Amino acid sequence: MKKITATEISELLGAELIGDGNVTITGVASLDKATSSDLSFFTNRKLYHDAAKSEASIIIVPAELDCVLPDTKVLLKSETPNMDFSTVVNLFAPPPLEYNDGVHPTAIIPKSTHVPSSCHIGAYVVIGKNTVIGENTKILDGVKISEDVKIGNDCLIYQGVVIREHTEIGNNVIIHCNAVIGSDGYAYEPGLFGLTKIPQVGMVKIEDEVEIGANATIDKARFGKTWIKTGAKIDNLVMIAHNAEVGEFSMIIGQAGVAGSAKIGKGVIMAGQSAVSHGLRVGDGVKVAGQAGLTRHTPAGAIMGGTPAVPIREALAQKRVFKTFAKFKERMKELESDIKELKEKFNS
Repeated sequence: MKKITATEISELLGAELIGDGNVTITGVASLDKATSSDLSFFTNRKLYHDAAKSEASIIIVPAELDCVLPDTKVLLKSETPNMDFSTVVNLFAPPPLEYNDGVHPTAIIPKSTHVPSSCHIGAYVVIGKNTVIGENTKILDGVKISEDVKIGNDCLIYQGVVIREHTEIGNNVIIHCNAVIGSDGYAYEPGLFGLTKIPQVGMVKIEDEVEIGANATIDKARFGKTWIKTGAKIDNLVMIAHNAEVGEFSMIIGQAGVAGSAKIGKGVIMAGQSAVSHGLRVGDGVKVAGQAGLTRHTPAGAIMGGTPAVPIREALAQKRVFKTFAKFKERMKELESDIKELKEKFNS
């Protein structure tokens, strides 16, 4: 069992130690699940009371914390509690899975496709002609890759992923199970005799350090490219439509959707189930609240909420108004009942 002292953790993190440096932990846990042998953390001041009640013997806390926790707790004051907690978690995490170099005998790979000897190609992988795979890339069981695809170095592509023709993927990209990259964009023209499919002849370009979640879908462009830029992180069940762009280091979170030709700036955060309408421009650093729907261009740095999305303060004010209306509605029912009763007494 791995053991580590508060002093050792403090030195590792460069965090200020308050309390007994000899206290030892053997694991990590959330505040409510921790035992006396665990380390935990919090970043939100609202969790202070939970921290005070927690059994964790060591807690990583925000550096600016001015509240006093029980003397039985050892505190590590950190500028980045979440990141520092992750560092400690890694000390106790099992080693990552290792994949042997080589090609599984059930994989189907044409001679025109280049696969370096440093790669791992799992069982039942199918790769199309004229595709290029980079050094040290791991392609796990059941992945399907079409022709004329380029995949960079040190990528990890999990089971069941489908990558369509002409897609370009950079270095250090992670694609989780059952994601689909490069399917046709949704484009039809209504007519007298039904819907005519509009050809999608573009491609998908994914730059370095991108991570794409399970069951996410990124459509190929109608022409040109659908573009996921360096360091973007796309969560599970996200939909990126044709010709959309996602800027560097943006975060698109579960079940969010980006419509065709929308351009998402650098460092944007789209919370769960939020959406951006067709062709909109979303400036750098914009934050979109969960379930919000952007229906107009949004300037850099804005924080938006509601549908149609408005600045977050306005969205919260609207919610308060709706609650007030609900109270008025109940009061009106009471008044109507009182009036009805008075009428009955007067008529009698």
